[in-house]
Amino acid sequence: MTILKNIRAKVWGCVWIALSAYLLATLATSVANIRISDSLTILEEVHFPLALKGEKAFTMFSEQTKNFESSLLTGETDDLVKAELFHSEIMDLLNAQILTASSSNTPSYPHLLALRDSYEDYYTVASEQYRIACNSGDPFAQTQQMLRIGKLRAHLISDFRDIANELTQRVIDEITNNKTRAADNSRLLQILFVAVLLVITGAINYVANNQLIKPLNQMKMMIDNFSLGKKISKPEICDEKDEICQLALSFWDMTEELKKISVSKEYLDSIIMYMSDSLIVLATNLTISQINQAALNLLAYEEKDILNQPVHRLLAPSGTFIHTVFDELCQGKSITNIELNLKSQDKETIPVLFSGTPFYTATGQIEGIICLARDIRELKEELVKTENISNYDPLTSLPNRTIMQDRLTHAIRSARRYHRMVAILLLSIDDLVRIIDTSGHDAGDRIIVEIAGAIRSTIRDTDTLARMKKDRFAVILGNLNDKNDGYLVAEKIIKKISQQAAVAASEAIAVSAGIAYFPDDGAKAAELIEKAALLMSRDRKNER
Repeated sequence: MTILKNIRAKVWGCVWIALSAYLLATLATSVANIRISDSLTILEEVHFPLALKGEKAFTMFSEQTKNFESSLLTGETDDLVKAELFHSEIMDLLNAQILTASSSNTPSYPHLLALRDSYEDYYTVASEQYRIACNSGDPFAQTQQMLRIGKLRAHLISDFRDIANELTQRVIDEITNNKTRAADNSRLLQILFVAVLLVITGAINYVANNQLIKPLNQMKMMIDNFSLGKKISKPEICDEKDEICQLALSFWDMTEELKKISVSKEYLDSIIMYMSDSLIVLATNLTISQINQAALNLLAYEEKDILNQPVHRLLAPSGTFIHTVFDELCQGKSITNIELNLKSQDKETIPVLFSGTPFYTATGQIEGIICLARDIRELKEELVKTENISNYDPLTSLPNRTIMQDRLTHAIRSARRYHRMVAILLLSIDDLVRIIDTSGHDAGDRIIVEIAGAIRSTIRDTDTLARMKKDRFAVILGNLNDKNDGYLVAEKIIKKISQQAAVAASEAIAVSAGIAYFPDDGAKAAELIEKAALLMSRDRKNER
């Protein structure tokens, strides 16, 4: 202490210590903020795009698989073409993911490369074999190849799902890590700031005397106000030789600079608040500790009305399933992309794609649960529309061949179990092409609608009416006692068609029919349809 011979020297010694601590805090804050900024940039430019593309690739591959299988069952090339169209989109997604993962040295890079190669190998084999099977008209001709493709497809579905889950988990991990870093930075700044205060206070108390009490008390008031988060007024400009006054000015500058460069937890909370997906953070007792703006908008709540409330207040009733999900989260397990129903303040049920994962304290204890939810109402509506377009005739709203075959298969299973009889009746409107050529397509459409109505009014509600082709209908007659029941219904239908269609067309309409029965004419849907088509063809030749 021999160096500090006078008050000025002692005060400047205190200032030097304070400034050193300030520079250390500034440097530490800048380094921490740069790390957080870099991490958030990687999250935005790498992990979020990878996760979204991973989910999209998985969904598109699932749709491609359905189209391949549909082409095999129906023998139609339309579904095969749809499946092949998915190939370039899936490859573009995989290549984009590989490029992003490669440029950022993401651990998923080798997995994505392997997935792309596996998918390309699968597609090469699958597109060739499905086209062969489709062209041959016999879905069982390539049994061994189909089994091989099935195994490849099962592995690929698992790989696509694993990659999507891995990338989504990495996003969640990055968010958790960033929050942890922000909280650590906040604590570090507090510690450094307290250290500055302690050093300054100790030094000033050491050199304090009656001439320093008043200015030092004023400076203490500034410090107290800053620690309480109150606004600090800039000290008046004083003589540059007044060491204490200069120290007060330096302190004020320090607080202003800290306000500019401090990012910390509040900055990260602001990013989370404006995420497009709904994010809810739960405490260990499953009460809501944090909720972002997207979730508030989705559920029509104000933040003050939902914080610290039990999460089950937001969940639509669904039995024990919900309790099982949150029990697993509380046990440390993660939940990825399951469909749940949320309940808004207006009692509206909202389907979402839900993921959840626990996060931990430094000692390994569960500190809370992070929940992500994505509104899938529009997606479900689009899926329903797509299913209706692909499975139902747009003119008559009747099921198409695919739905008919599925229902016939179910009817055969039921008949086999209860020892009943099932019939498939095929009907061909022989004059439809001629009527369209002479009267136009509108007239043909009206006749088709009239015929569909005539058949529907004749059969039971439990029977199925489907439109197979432009001029062909199919009727599944279930729960029959014997063949006479089927023949009687067929006669009624043909009579009804002749009456109503003749009125609509202003001329007689010829109808060819063929009916096949389970179990007498076949044990499978395809066998019954083939037999009924053969009988219908004979009926048409006999009419001629």
